[in-house]
Amino acid sequence: MRKFLCQLLSLMVLTIILIQPSQAVAQENTISVSGLVTNMSKNGDSLNGLSVILHENSEDIFGETEYQLSEDGKFLFENLVFDPNTQYGVSVIYKGALYGLNLDLSQGSPSPIEIQIFETIRSDELLKASLSSILINAIDVETKSISVLEIIKIVNDSDLTYVPGPAPMQILRFGLPEGAYNLMVDSSLIAPDIFQVDRGFGLSATLPPGEYDIFFSYDVPYKSNVYELRKTLRYGADTLRVVSGIEVINFADTSHGSFEVTMIGERLYNVLEASNLARNDDLSLTLIDLPTPSIKQRFSYAFRSIRWELAIPAGLGIIMVPAACLILWLNRKKKILTSSSITQESELLLRLLDELEQKHAKGDFDQEQYIHRKEILKKMLDG
Repeated sequence: MRKFLCQLLSLMVLTIILIQPSQAVAQENTISVSGLVTNMSKNGDSLNGLSVILHENSEDIFGETEYQLSEDGKFLFENLVFDPNTQYGVSVIYKGALYGLNLDLSQGSPSPIEIQIFETIRSDELLKASLSSILINAIDVETKSISVLEIIKIVNDSDLTYVPGPAPMQILRFGLPEGAYNLMVDSSLIAPDIFQVDRGFGLSATLPPGEYDIFFSYDVPYKSNVYELRKTLRYGADTLRVVSGIEVINFADTSHGSFEVTMIGERLYNVLEASNLARNDDLSLTLIDLPTPSIKQRFSYAFRSIRWELAIPAGLGIIMVPAACLILWLNRKKKILTSSSITQESELLLRLLDELEQKHAKGDFDQEQYIHRKEILKKMLDG
């Protein structure tokens, strides 16, 4: 009996020794996230009743934990266990505006964080463009189209957050030339919704104080060797810049000055710069010497557009010349989706890619944002 008790005691001691270190490790691996929510607007309202949400998102789990702020605006999430396959973040919704921060918990509990919130306003009159940049990237003679990239930096330098309204006229709006197609949009806004509006597109997103990048590309058709590109700059521009490679296009009249030939990198560009453009200013650019396809080229493009899987079997004979002429006539205005023209790489897009890489290396973008923006820029570069 004594021998059995000794063995039992030894087993209990061994169990305690084995269990205690694992418990200690578990305690060391638990993480706390604490911080403060601050209303940065002058004479801002009280934050009583406001809650902070902790997000834990992975492929299998979409977790949210709510913490109601204390009277002094502080919050605390405890006993978190880090999972390298999970993304962490905190967010606050205040008066219809979303504020959030991504969290890196790989090094344990972070230092106390601050979430800054602001009073809201629906009018976009407080927004302005610090930069409006237009790059005419390529001309496609086959589709008779002009490829354009625009980059706009929208600034909110107030102490209020712009919140869009429910009506189409109460969202961010950007004009497009008549007939524009193949629109692609990206931005640094938080989860914007994109809407088609009259003569352009709109973005429904909140804009706290700060600067935001919005860039979009599109194609516009032209009918002759002269095309007038017209746009309304809804948010004005502290600086307007229009750029195109000298081998891409020539310009005649403009509404805002004249172009100068400038070396950027190792390539010559036509560059137009203007300053202090007012809201809703109208921009007009006349593009000249646009290439138009010859009769032989038009016949070749129409011939390639025929869907041969629907053609009469070859055994029925050779396609008649009148039929070929009819097909040519029917396809004169058809837009070919794939371009055979080879355009040179744009130095501006390459600089944007380089800037994106630098910001990603600094941790300004998470992996998902980085991949998405890189794909957009590469598509524009290859376009």
